[in-house]
Amino acid sequence: MQSVTGCNLKSVAATLAGYQRFKFKDKTYPGIIENKACFVEGMLYQDLDEQTLSLLDHFESVLYERCLLNVVVNQMESEKAFAYVVKDEYRSLLSEEEWDLGEFKRKHLKLYLRDISEF
Repeated sequence: MQSVTGCNLKSVAATLAGYQRFKFKDKTYPGIIENKACFVEGMLYQDLDEQTLSLLDHFESVLYERCLLNVVVNQMESEKAFAYVVKDEYRSLLSEEEWDLGEFKRKHLKLYLRDISEF
């Protein structure tokens, strides 16, 4: 997140129910789509200002729509949070393979960080 925003943002683990995360075809990054039977584990970044949100909107590109959704933090507290959801017209770009953070870190993170440093 710091590579994109230039900020060291406070974050907390969060769960987004009703969504599932997949790899994009021929890419290393994920996309989430609605699936009521699933959930996505991730991080909730806190205290984002409008400038930071604008940077993230630009970084995430036209593939995603920023949506205000409910997430659960601390295994019980519900909070509203923005999440970038793959737009319907780009769902066909997703593979059928779920995206795995551990695999991403092992295989792709170093190159990914280099690539986005040009952002």
